[in-house]
Amino acid sequence: MTPDEGKNVLGKNILEVEGLVQYFDQTKPFLERLLTRAPKRRVHAVNRIAFNIREGEVFSLVGESGCGKSTTARAIVRLLKPQEGRIVFEGQDIARLDQRQLLPIRPRMQMIFQNPYASLDPRQKVGEMIMEPLLFHKLAADRKEARRRMLDLMETIGLHPEQADRYPHQFSGGQRQRLGIARALATYPRLVVADEPVSALDVSVQAQILNLMMDLRQRLGLTCLFIAHDLSVVRHISDRVAIMYLGFIVEQGCRDDIFDSPLHPYTEALLASAPSLEKRSIHVPLSGDVPSPLDLPAGCAFASRCPRKITRCAEERPQLREFGGRQVACHLV
Repeated sequence: MTPDEGKNVLGKNILEVEGLVQYFDQTKPFLERLLTRAPKRRVHAVNRIAFNIREGEVFSLVGESGCGKSTTARAIVRLLKPQEGRIVFEGQDIARLDQRQLLPIRPRMQMIFQNPYASLDPRQKVGEMIMEPLLFHKLAADRKEARRRMLDLMETIGLHPEQADRYPHQFSGGQRQRLGIARALATYPRLVVADEPVSALDVSVQAQILNLMMDLRQRLGLTCLFIAHDLSVVRHISDRVAIMYLGFIVEQGCRDDIFDSPLHPYTEALLASAPSLEKRSIHVPLSGDVPSPLDLPAGCAFASRCPRKITRCAEERPQLREFGGRQVACHLV
């Protein structure tokens, strides 16, 4: 793409997630269950979440480790097959497609992984790695065109073309993440899913990668689902934000609304826990434990830790409702 092709103008929905459910079966073998009378066990990682992403938008999923952010990302790009729900990408529900049916969709939906070294083949030169999806999906007429595209991408991400003949272990962590970005962009994707792309990097390198992603967004008009737990990073890069807790979305809306006036008690606690030079008050940690994803509570998942809970919170699970231009799942709002 040329710089003029990306206009960074929000358009129609490019992705719509409706009622997404993802669990992992931990049930023991049948004979063992028969002898011990053990019940079936499921880890409920994602619980009927719903959101949409508009073309040209950066939409962020935020929450504690283990809340289901990465599982959601992997289900959306169909590295995992969801048990329930719809994943509508460019007007087509891809939730039930098999691997062969997904093949023409793969180039248009790419993922940047958290660990850049684990996601790169250590036995393959980085130039060949970037060229591979172009040749496999027939997005380049021949190797000469694929190499030209690869060299352009190397320059775009801030690496020298002569480094294309090196192996991943010959690069630093920040450079490897740049290579992961280049490989994701090689197929001209409509949607990029970035799963904690800077959490494994030093702070100074994080800033470089974030600035690169912001620049690429402006130049190429990228649409991005951004997964993170670093709130400062999320505020810097996002248009809209969804807060996850125990596999549920508890609040979502525009970035400034979420950060400036949070409505859900968990959002308030999450933002208060982030270090800031401007804060004068002392943050009081939440009491209580996070419920087990093996046995979800009947009511609000946050009720066991909420300082403002009422009786209804433990008995009835709140649903996302519109309030002041955003959605909140809380009986108190």
